[in-house]
Amino acid sequence: MTGYDVAVLVAGAGPVGLTAAALLARSGVSVRLVDAAAGPATTSRALGSHARSLEIYDQLGILGEIAPHGTRINTFVMHRGGHPNRLDFDFGGLPTRFPYMFNVDQVIIERVLLGQGAAAGVAVEWNTGLESFRQDADAVTAVLRGPDGTEETVRARYLWGCDGGHSTVRKTLGLPLTGEPAHTWLIADALVHTDVDIDGVHWLFARGGTLMLFPFPEPGKWRLLDTTGEGQPDDPEQIARQFSAKLSRALGRDTVVERPSWASKFTIQQRAVPAMRLGRCFVSGDAAHVHSPASGQGLNTGIQDAYNLAWKLAMVVHGHADTTLLDTYDAERVPIGQALLASTGEVMDTIMVDKAGGTGGPAHSPRDFQRQLIRNMSGLAIAYPDSPLTVPGGGTGGGPRPGERLTQIRAADAQSPGWTILREKLRSPAWHLLVFAGSEEPGGQDHPAAGAGPLPVWMETLTISRHRHRHDGGDHRVWDPDGTVHDTLAATDGEWLLVRPDGHLSARGTGDAGLRAALDRLTSLHTAEPARA
Repeated sequence: MTGYDVAVLVAGAGPVGLTAAALLARSGVSVRLVDAAAGPATTSRALGSHARSLEIYDQLGILGEIAPHGTRINTFVMHRGGHPNRLDFDFGGLPTRFPYMFNVDQVIIERVLLGQGAAAGVAVEWNTGLESFRQDADAVTAVLRGPDGTEETVRARYLWGCDGGHSTVRKTLGLPLTGEPAHTWLIADALVHTDVDIDGVHWLFARGGTLMLFPFPEPGKWRLLDTTGEGQPDDPEQIARQFSAKLSRALGRDTVVERPSWASKFTIQQRAVPAMRLGRCFVSGDAAHVHSPASGQGLNTGIQDAYNLAWKLAMVVHGHADTTLLDTYDAERVPIGQALLASTGEVMDTIMVDKAGGTGGPAHSPRDFQRQLIRNMSGLAIAYPDSPLTVPGGGTGGGPRPGERLTQIRAADAQSPGWTILREKLRSPAWHLLVFAGSEEPGGQDHPAAGAGPLPVWMETLTISRHRHRHDGGDHRVWDPDGTVHDTLAATDGEWLLVRPDGHLSARGTGDAGLRAALDRLTSLHTAEPARA
């Protein structure tokens, strides 16, 4: 890396920047992570992690550290005139191991990600802000201001802006945030003396506005949201009285809110950039799209942005891919941001009742509204069918189709012998070729990939078989004795699947010729590298 101080400079050490830096470092990419803040967040911020994010935490191997600190949300409860209407989560045709929302404080997620980064050799440089930068065809030259006020010039191959809604990277690149006008909401965290269900998010529609309650894992603690924006955050006693009065009226019974531990007014915006890559610079998370906190999308979408880009940057830095691979970040994630503006806008329309006296609530039937809301919020339906990395065809007989996420499985299936092994192996940040060998000896002449020729160095092969063979036990074998992997993927003996490092299916098919054609399509985005037999 002659002429560079670092491969990737990441600006912003929130959950998105921490995820980005940890993923890059574990792939062997040199990275510096800087943030102008004095240290990690200590006050509550984002709260909800949705199903797709939980799948990503699991693939990163950090879910076990996060899970003890959160609580499951299984339902939405809509209150009108003191009458609750409970809408339990129904994920229907979106199989997942995590059919719920998981409330866990962003502070916890950042703490775990800090540990993940530290284990990979990343130390956050706090009190170090990105002052300015310029880019040319060869590098990004950035100016950092350190804790003592001195400036440092850093030459990086790439700059990744994860620096929030007021992003220096986005503003310097001249990327506009376009979208809906803003609203001002009041948000507070407090103990609430109430008898409402603690496994649900509560929407209370009343004259003059909407209230929302989100449970914390701590007993009795709730996040309170008032869409009218009334009240002063610097007067906690007044905030407690205001929420107590409004909740009591909406529920039809006395409800006491204690002095909040934290309160703030948020200017809610629904905006996104038209591009997330410009030359050697990228933006992710709130730097690229901002959403209402009621939609619970900000943290989740940002982490998914990082998960999409990190492996692509790693391949380019290591010389395994041409820079055209980086174009797929823009092609895949910009439409997601735009689609989220539309879906979260529908949630906003439901929440923002007529302050002059409207009653609010969904225009559709509660069940239809619930299905639409869960589908949009969960992230499970996000797919890349039109990506250059997706090979059309395959999957007509069921199972995941190219562009969709691979692990469309329920919790019981995930615990099967085959999936237990496969999920562990898919944590490797590499492309994977899954070969369903049937009863053939892995590597034999009738093996489905035997005639496809040598594979790229960036691809690992996993042979999945219902039967044990004398060669079983190697690093590239998955024994599926009960056939659960075959069944859930709708994979037949002799079929192959190409899986991206972020867990999305790129291609599937049968036969050597089909596999060779798919590999040729994918390697057109990659530089010529020595092949591995």
